[in-house]
Amino acid sequence: MTDCEAVSESTIKYRIRVGIIRYLELASSKDEQRQYERNLREAAAPGNVPNEVINQWEDWVRANDFDWYGEPEFSENEKLAIRRFHSVWDEVADLTPEPMPDSIEELIETSEWDRLAESAHKALAVFLIRGRLLDLAAF
Repeated sequence: MTDCEAVSESTIKYRIRVGIIRYLELASSKDEQRQYERNLREAAAPGNVPNEVINQWEDWVRANDFDWYGEPEFSENEKLAIRRFHSVWDEVADLTPEPMPDSIEELIETSEWDRLAESAHKALAVFLIRGRLLDLAAF
């Protein structure tokens, strides 16, 4: 692997790390989910927030390759947090209705959604120890 390829992979991992943090911020906050839905409606943009909260996780995490999330971009504790959250996310995703409701309000107070938010909050706390910005010299 050339230096250029290594930097490229690190940059991708860094961007995915930031995406995971943003996702966990949304999934952990009912207020942010409500605001996201309001913003979509005000902009007359297509979208379904319940679907977004469930499906965006898969934009950032490949469950079939947890080992890809390695150091220095992801600490061992962050890797563990990803796995733990993914387990809860997977269970909650299986329990959500098909089709998903049009409004987040139909899910936001359910025990499953509470479990998702609590798990996201725990994972987010692990990621915020190092935060979004790591030592960019490593990238």
